Amino acid sequence: MGGVGHGDPPSLLRSGAMTSVLLTGASGFIGRRVLGAGDESEYRIIAAGRRPVGDRYIILDLNGPLDSLPRADWVFHLAGGYAGADARTLDCCDLDMARRLIDWGKRQEIKNWVFASAAEVYGRSEGSVTEDSPTQPLIPYGRVKLQIERMFTQLADEAPDSRVALLRIGEAYGPDGTLIDELTARFRTSFCPWFGSGDVPVSFVHVDDVARSFWAAARAAPLGVSIWNIADDEPVTWREFLDYLADLLGARKAIGLPLPLARLYAAASTAADRVRRRTPTVTQHVVTLLTTPKPLSNRRARDELGWELRYPEYRGGLRATVSS
Repeated sequence: MGGVGHGDPPSLLRSGAMTSVLLTGASGFIGRRVLGAGDESEYRIIAAGRRPVGDRYIILDLNGPLDSLPRADWVFHLAGGYAGADARTLDCCDLDMARRLIDWGKRQEIKNWVFASAAEVYGRSEGSVTEDSPTQPLIPYGRVKLQIERMFTQLADEAPDSRVALLRIGEAYGPDGTLIDELTARFRTSFCPWFGSGDVPVSFVHVDDVARSFWAAARAAPLGVSIWNIADDEPVTWREFLDYLADLLGARKAIGLPLPLARLYAAASTAADRVRRRTPTVTQHVVTLLTTPKPLSNRRARDELGWELRYPEYRGGLRATVSS
């Protein structure tokens, strides 16, 4: 599966008619930006989330009844859980929600989908990761995302006139996002660790560029299943990313924790968060995520989607994030 489907008739988003788009997870970090990036003179956007967002929204828990959902030409599915969550949580959240949404979509005969997948479906890879690289996820988040991708692939197999775009998103960052907020808070306490060697290459991507990729995918998606990596042009190491963020914040640079100490730190941090009744931010799965190479090639997305990055490398994106 790649960027070429079963055929290439004009997309609904290029037909000139008002197109309806149902956006799940609209109140989330990426969802809010996807909503803002849509041109409401061209699309009728219906935002579905657990909190009010935008002018046309539905307060919706995807684990509950879906009968109130209006039919749409496209569904952008972003609702989901935390990357560091355990398998049980993700099965009850992401996997079950996707299954229910797809079943609803089949009943409504919805043919066009864009799914927010993740680079974690690849697992550990050597060199630049393309959409054709093996998928061997190491953490529950990646395994569940891959299971949902397969559910969408089966949907497309059953309905050859469907369009399914799977966006494998790199490490997204930007204003008001958990990643930068958490790192900034840790820098201000003068204890912001990187785990292991710190030399693991990662593909980051600014949230505004992620948001625009959803609309680009819907415009360009051919019939069948298409997969695109969504990442900026320049993979960097966590150490480089954190050092540059520290410079922008005027903070002391991050310190390294050898992997065994990182595991102990994650266990202590998770226990402390649970005592405070907070969602754990540093779990064992997060340690694995942060010590697994994740350098993505975005060439296919740039060539096939006409997707132009506002922030092609992390420095510009971090400067914009810190100054916002």
